[in-house]
Amino acid sequence: MIGLEKYRGRRVLLVFSDPQCGPCDELAPDLVRVHRQHQNNGLAVVLVGRGRAEENRRKAELHGFEFPVVVQPKWKLSKAYGILATPAAFLIGTDGAIARDAAIGKDAVLALAQDGSER
Repeated sequence: MIGLEKYRGRRVLLVFSDPQCGPCDELAPDLVRVHRQHQNNGLAVVLVGRGRAEENRRKAELHGFEFPVVVQPKWKLSKAYGILATPAAFLIGTDGAIARDAAIGKDAVLALAQDGSER
């Protein structure tokens, strides 16, 4: 269990993913790169996965995720954020509020990550 309050004072790229999503798998190596490039400049990556914990753990190991992966029960966080598509992401500002509208799809998520790293 983690909470975004742990990241207060940092920007967070909050990524919604699914272990059975092909475009999510395509995005995974880029998320690893984003995390490595920006982990020391105030941009954190947190992934919210759907499905079973074992599936998400397997995906994290396969792609070498070094950032937190949260498994959501029954779409709970997706519904709270109003996003059911994957991959999708939000940029959370240093104050803990959503700083940018949802980015949907690999290219949009990467553009959001780039924007978040420049703030």
